Amino acid sequence: MTFNSSAFLILLILTFALYWAVGQGRARRQNLILLLASCAFYAWWDLRFLSLLFLSAITDFWVSRQLPTAKGSSKKAWLALSLCVNLGVLFTFKYFDFFIESLGLILPIDASSFSMRVVLPVGISFYTFQTLGYTLDVYRGRIPPTNKALQFLVFVAFFPQLVAGPIERAGDLLPQFGKARTFQEAQSTAGLQLMLWGFFKKMVIADNLGHLVDVIYADPGTYGALGVVVGTVAFAFQIYADFSGYSDIAIGTAMLFGIRLHQNFRTPYQATSFRDFWQRWHISLSSWFRDYVYIPLGGNRVPVGHWLMNLMLTFLLSGLWHGASFNFLFWGGLHGLVLCVEALFRKHGWFSWHLPVFVHQLKVFVVVCLCWLFFRASTIEDAWSMLCGVFAWPFFGDLSGSTWLL
Repeated sequence: MTFNSSAFLILLILTFALYWAVGQGRARRQNLILLLASCAFYAWWDLRFLSLLFLSAITDFWVSRQLPTAKGSSKKAWLALSLCVNLGVLFTFKYFDFFIESLGLILPIDASSFSMRVVLPVGISFYTFQTLGYTLDVYRGRIPPTNKALQFLVFVAFFPQLVAGPIERAGDLLPQFGKARTFQEAQSTAGLQLMLWGFFKKMVIADNLGHLVDVIYADPGTYGALGVVVGTVAFAFQIYADFSGYSDIAIGTAMLFGIRLHQNFRTPYQATSFRDFWQRWHISLSSWFRDYVYIPLGGNRVPVGHWLMNLMLTFLLSGLWHGASFNFLFWGGLHGLVLCVEALFRKHGWFSWHLPVFVHQLKVFVVVCLCWLFFRASTIEDAWSMLCGVFAWPFFGDLSGSTWLL
């Protein structure tokens, strides 16, 4: 069930009406209605995978209840259980085949005979990180564990942000489900407006740009270097409109139910540095990796070599989070490399020229687009070939009028 489907519209209207007619001022009723709607929303994709969502939720609810009284190795063992279940399920369904295929490149094994060829459960990367973040926060003593199972299940399965984020922190979202929500016309109106803006970005901007991008990337040799440039810039705006559009729809939908979610995109292509870009792009994910991977590894409080390694590892993992392929891994590595270089320049004051803001913005946008090329291309080899073509002169090929009309 996608956001731009009639099924979602029907579910939203029914849930909204029932939520405020029956649940007004009663948190438990409201949470039960949201949980049932979330189950229906997810089951529409594939009923079988609903069990995986509940497995993650129940595991972390149970583990978090044990953590406050556990000490030493016992506490670490409980955390390890949560990590094994959540990351184990994620690895099995998202990365196992990629891992086997990668082994087949370096070992004399028939990777196809070990491949599971399972369907990727929708939203598994999002809800796994959200529920795992809760357990890590409890483990570190940042938040107390909840003893309300219904409230926690809604936190994990909340349908507006279940399949495309934002990835919310338990300390911000869980307390909202603990309170009864009262209908506020202004909030609902603002939520509806944000949803409409999200639908416009997704269906009008992203989908139309997607047609152009698909045509060019399907046969880049036909359109030459200029075609690759146009297609890559178009993809930069397509993926932004698509992803931020989904986030706007999610945030707006949550507002209809009196729930506040965090902003996930903040004009990323206006960034003046690469660090600034990642403070504006997919904010909930980049902050998750910062708080649960980069900082625990030592962040920048360690020797320079270790610090840069932490940064690179964080972005390699971030690349893999986006998808199980060498393209995404390479894309993450490119961003990690660029950030490492920028960090060194900033640390030593190299090339600290005072240039106009738009020059810094253009610099970031151009490099980000070059990275997007590896994200969008079918293979790294294709991306590299296209990149080499971009720097060929003169620009050759033909961008037919029919392509521009798509």
